[in-house]
Amino acid sequence: MIIFSERINGMYRDVRRAINEKQKAVVQQLVKEQVDGGADVIDINLGPTKGDPVENFVWLAETVHEVTDKPLSLDSAKPDVLTEATARVKQVLPETKLIINSSTAVPEVMAKLISAAAENGAGIIGLTMDQEGVPGNVEKRVECGATFLMTAMEGGLSPDDIYLDPIILPVNVAPKQPWNVMEAIRQLAVVNDPPPKFIIGLSNISQKCLMNRLINRTYLVMCIAAGLNAAIMDAADKELVEAAITAEVLLEKHLYSDDYIKAWRMQKGLA
Repeated sequence: MIIFSERINGMYRDVRRAINEKQKAVVQQLVKEQVDGGADVIDINLGPTKGDPVENFVWLAETVHEVTDKPLSLDSAKPDVLTEATARVKQVLPETKLIINSSTAVPEVMAKLISAAAENGAGIIGLTMDQEGVPGNVEKRVECGATFLMTAMEGGLSPDDIYLDPIILPVNVAPKQPWNVMEAIRQLAVVNDPPPKFIIGLSNISQKCLMNRLINRTYLVMCIAAGLNAAIMDAADKELVEAAITAEVLLEKHLYSDDYIKAWRMQKGLA
């Protein structure tokens, strides 16, 4: 399971203030907590911050890099910002692996961001949606995902650097979507050999739900069983991370031992 830390996000008030006021210590403490919890990639999202977004991405990337050499996922809904920010961050941190988060299956957006990924040796996350928005069914998700996958491979990217995000919506407003997302993962897994990776923004499923942590934990396990490889999630949520590890043990992705949690942490250099 590849854990993308969701916590370095300007949607959180403390992070937004830290970016606006350039408070390195706040960001770096959060990063350390996420890495200690098992984060493999640090997703950085500016949210509604002030100032030049590209400059903010560079500052945030350098701030994170001072305390960890983990890969960085640059997260924005603005293709032009992602294109420029990826090139700038790669220039100042040439040894750091970058992941563009994210593209859609809209042709002009794919062309711009897949090219940026190829030019900078970056991975890329493709949302299974096009100009019509988030699909309401499995079939459209599969169509958009397959289109993105083939376009990215034709653009020079390896399946190992391609993540497909079937887009989970809050269960309290879209109760059919959790199943649709899992079924889309199952169907897209056989589109290519080797398959791409699959990722979801986990906390979206429980947005404004009272039992949000339980919902996140349960759905993550269900998605892992369906073929999920990665999730943007809170790595400092110990129960959430341990649920993911346990699911992978039960699916024989890790060998069982009575101390399998400890073994997982040792394998990641966290013990």
